[in-house]
Amino acid sequence: MRERVIVVLAIAFLAWFGMRFHMDTANDSQTNAYVDSLLASVRNRTLAADGTGHYSLLAALFVFPIGSALERVTGAYQIRGLVSALLLLSVALYAAAYSWYRRVGLGWFTSLIGLAILSTSVAFATQIRGWEIDKLIEPTLFLVAALAAWDEHYLLVVAIAALAVMNRETGAFVPLVALAAVAQRQGGFRAALTAWPVWACAIVCLVEVALFRQVGPAPTVKRFWPDLNLERLAYLTGGLCLTPLLALAWFSSAPSGLKQLFLLAPIWVVFVLATDQLEQGLVLIAPLALLFVPITLAGVEQALQDVVRAPAVPAER
Repeated sequence: MRERVIVVLAIAFLAWFGMRFHMDTANDSQTNAYVDSLLASVRNRTLAADGTGHYSLLAALFVFPIGSALERVTGAYQIRGLVSALLLLSVALYAAAYSWYRRVGLGWFTSLIGLAILSTSVAFATQIRGWEIDKLIEPTLFLVAALAAWDEHYLLVVAIAALAVMNRETGAFVPLVALAAVAQRQGGFRAALTAWPVWACAIVCLVEVALFRQVGPAPTVKRFWPDLNLERLAYLTGGLCLTPLLALAWFSSAPSGLKQLFLLAPIWVVFVLATDQLEQGLVLIAPLALLFVPITLAGVEQALQDVVRAPAVPAER
């Protein structure tokens, strides 16, 4: 009971911290314009887009009821609507992350440390484009999809894949989560490639992406944005608390399911880097929450266990 109370309080605090950190540095005019554009897209039945022209339909559908309700009672409904959305999404993100970390075998206290690392990286990533809430919806959906896939709720995984593609085009990589989960149970990727959950997710995602590309806006980002360079990558690695490097270094300590998903992740990450702006790493929160943080902490737990099991060195006489 005490552990649950601590976890709930930690999630609530980190959600508030992330919202407050962003809003303290946010540009009010950009916030107002963003929320207004989401509300207008629903009212006019057009496809909402983020600052780089990538569609974000699910974000608009999520903000619309919140903003519409607040519009009736306050003049600052744009800012208060974004605050409410950020709080709700942050709670969902950290709750899903904690459940995922426990699901892959991390201890409850280690999982709390993981949430602290994740919140620090999210706060860093949201400094510039933190009002774009599709970037918080995406990691939440990937985490829920992973939980459902590992518990073999495959119909739920297909439904989440459909929502993820409605949110952002990169949601089309949810089938990789299903592939890794099935591969863990069926002994490898070759057998998993013929499993119905993988094909169902892939078909749903491909159909949605094709549809939204036809009716949606054209992204304004050039292929492999100019800020993709060694200096920027080093800067982002530091902002992500070194977890990409530490996850790579401690890959051998990761649970088998995470290993399989990590082997598939480069396809996903390269596509993200090639089609969006890096800036503070906002587009990398999903692989950070799903892979980099838990693999890093699995390596830390393994290292600590090795230290405890190491035989004592006899004292010299």
